[in-house]
Amino acid sequence: MRQILKISILSIFFLTVYFFLFSSGIIKYLALGSSYFFGDYQIFVNALNCYNQGLSPYNGPKELNCSGFNYGHVVLFFTIFRDFITGPNYLLIPFTFIFLFTTLTVNLINPKNKFQYFICALALLNPATLLLIERMNLDILLYLILIFISFNRIYFINWLLVIYSFLFKFFPFIFGMIIFVEKNDRKIISLFGIFLFIFLTSLIFILFFKDEYSLMFEDSKGWKMGLHYLFSIKSIPKVFKEAFTIHYGFSLLFFYVFFIYFIYKNYKSNYQELEDSYNFEKKLFLLSSNSLIFFYLVSSNAFYKEVFLILTIPYLLNNLSIKKFRYILNILCIKLLFNFIYTLDLNFETFYHLENVRIYKTHFLIITFLKGLIDYLLIMYLGTITMKLNINLFKSLKKKLIK
Repeated sequence: MRQILKISILSIFFLTVYFFLFSSGIIKYLALGSSYFFGDYQIFVNALNCYNQGLSPYNGPKELNCSGFNYGHVVLFFTIFRDFITGPNYLLIPFTFIFLFTTLTVNLINPKNKFQYFICALALLNPATLLLIERMNLDILLYLILIFISFNRIYFINWLLVIYSFLFKFFPFIFGMIIFVEKNDRKIISLFGIFLFIFLTSLIFILFFKDEYSLMFEDSKGWKMGLHYLFSIKSIPKVFKEAFTIHYGFSLLFFYVFFIYFIYKNYKSNYQELEDSYNFEKKLFLLSSNSLIFFYLVSSNAFYKEVFLILTIPYLLNNLSIKKFRYILNILCIKLLFNFIYTLDLNFETFYHLENVRIYKTHFLIITFLKGLIDYLLIMYLGTITMKLNINLFKSLKKKLIK
């Protein structure tokens, strides 16, 4: 009862803070989103309107806002109560997401001392988190799905959600790792059957709606992140290119090679204390950290994707007796604190044009470099734990195969 009361009070507190930030307009300085609230969600509502009228939300009439939708067709096909979502009460959905996001995050971290309360506040009031909420980007749905499949014991629902998440935005194919850890005694033949089910169902859906997914791919190619709001291994090479005209490709290659080398040299000797069994926190860490590392290394991401770092916190807190885990939590705190400085800097002029060439201001390049460096260190250290867990998982599967 006391636990429920604590979670309820904390959730109400953070929801009240969100209400104040939105109503006062302060969130515009902390999140620096669009000129109106829930901009990304509005794109989804526009896409539903187009879908209901039989128009393509990918390349339909621009005057009807039927273009620029960059999510998989599955999110439109399986959305129920479309008339309600596109009606006058459409804001109930974002408010519901904010409520679920806040209460579940508070419950996940479940702070018990001053340090944990501090981390909880940093996680929920961080500019990256505020940007996710202010834009109401649909990645918040993937965040909630990750929590659900890590906890849920009705496995078939997990598999359906893995298919949905993959068709929704593709990078969540990593969520499929849940089939290896959701049940300890699952046999290889069962794993193979589940994998085939997920793969073939996804493939059939994509083939059935191949035109829609082709348009989604085509639209995503034209969308690129610059230096603003960037969460990617590409941050520092881009800064070096702008500040010192260092070759972007060579610089990026160096950071990739060093990233791989660092993980290879450090994953072996650390974390022997970790157990092979998977509880809720460990499953959540495995899925979220692998997802983070994948899109950090592969694509240029808006920094609201940093919200997935929150899902690694429960497992890190549970292993504070291990020195490296304390190390990572400290870097994570520095990273979340630095996001405030980064966002503050974005409130000022960050570039100017000279003879039609964009020139970035020195203060912005310095702040972006520091953010990129902190991100790089954090993901590298997270990568050492994640690699250890992945290899342990591979070894356990190998043993099953030999048997």
